[in-house]
Amino acid sequence: MVSDRRSIAAALAVVLIWSTSFSLAKDAIVHLGPWVFRFCAMAVGLLPLLPWVRRSIADARRMEPRPRRRLLLAVAVNGTVVSSVNMLALAWFPASSVLTMMYTMPAFTSVIVALQTRQWSPLGVAAPLAALAGVAVYAGDALVGAGALLVLANALLWALGTWWSGQVGAHCQPFTAVTLQMLIAFVTSVPLLLIELLPSGHALPMPRVADVVGVLYAGLFNGALVFWLWYFAIAGLGALRASWFTVLVPVLGSAFAALFYAEALGLRQWLGIALVSLSLLLQGLARRRAAG
Repeated sequence: MVSDRRSIAAALAVVLIWSTSFSLAKDAIVHLGPWVFRFCAMAVGLLPLLPWVRRSIADARRMEPRPRRRLLLAVAVNGTVVSSVNMLALAWFPASSVLTMMYTMPAFTSVIVALQTRQWSPLGVAAPLAALAGVAVYAGDALVGAGALLVLANALLWALGTWWSGQVGAHCQPFTAVTLQMLIAFVTSVPLLLIELLPSGHALPMPRVADVVGVLYAGLFNGALVFWLWYFAIAGLGALRASWFTVLVPVLGSAFAALFYAEALGLRQWLGIALVSLSLLLQGLARRRAAG
């Protein structure tokens, strides 16, 4: 089907953007501070969407209460909570480690869907277990401590946001969802910026070229564009199927970080990537058996 191919293409584009975003953003986040960076990125991402804000709010008001509630939960969690915690995590871990821990999301989504449908299969159970094992092997010592627990809890929240997005279905267009998400993300970035700047009394740091590149990439590509593609993929493929495409992100992201940012990948990291990749294969086999 043409629509299915378009949804798959959108999911693969999401994978490409998310694979590179953490490495490009990390240096700018460290230099500018997480909340200065977030405010600037959300402002940049919202700017081209301003002409559609009023229409998107009107679209949400016309929705039935239950899908509207799920939509608002999804966009608030995906665009505000998850992305904010990611920025904090990048100050603690290498970009590739954050990527790997965050992309336990498909494993959590599988569990949520299985609990909802009460449908379990050996392959369906093996896939998330392989993903979680891959993360444990890859992250190693970084998986111990409050920071790692925060990232894993964030991945679970993202899984819930993905599932809520899938429940909205045809009640909302992807463009409406991403516009509302960027609006909420920008509004919530303002108090975080004030909390960071006002107590210290420091002026905004002078941005470098790398900071500008990171902000533009995070706001335009990893903000408005990527989430429009993401909601388009979820609408076409369903939350569970779309989520498993993202297991590719740690593989490509780790390769990108190693090639361009000199993040070393040892035997343990390669084994973790192999297990995460295996989880994607197992999920595909599970889906085919269920369909056949």
